[in-house]
Amino acid sequence: MVSQHGKPMFIKVCTDGRLILEFAFDDMMRIRTWHFSIRQHRELISRNLLAVHTQDPPMLEQLSKNITRNGLTNITLNYLRLCVILEPMQELMSRHKTYNISPRDCLKTCLFQKWQRMVAPPAEPSRPPAKKRRKRNNSASSTSNSSIGQNNGTTKKKSPASSNFSLASQAS
Repeated sequence: MVSQHGKPMFIKVCTDGRLILEFAFDDMMRIRTWHFSIRQHRELISRNLLAVHTQDPPMLEQLSKNITRNGLTNITLNYLRLCVILEPMQELMSRHKTYNISPRDCLKTCLFQKWQRMVAPPAEPSRPPAKKRRKRNNSASSTSNSSIGQNNGTTKKKSPASSNFSLASQAS
């Protein structure tokens, strides 16, 4: 990031950093969190400005001081501090706007709801009632099997020769 400043003197500030953004998965693609880390910064003063003030030691001392803190101006740092303060209040402001209640009542309801979430045991997910399994009612096949005398609880079809076949009679 390169920024140019005209006050108190003309200075060019080069800031090297990394910005990491985490977005919310919704239609508006709102920024959920962000992190900006500054690796290094340089404040560049023009040689013309230094040449003019070579005979003035107090001015040279003032030129040698940084006008930024780690590449960010005081105005930017104050704005970021304000954002850190206001971010937790976002829920209160949206509740005030939605329900049109006083800020004090918004704070009370938000605190009460957070307390309820902390105190209440985690609710198990509600499951739909289990459907009862229906047994097949094969009235025609059960009456025919019971009349034959082969109804042993299975409805597997058997070959007709399996009941008359014996290995002992074949072994001789």
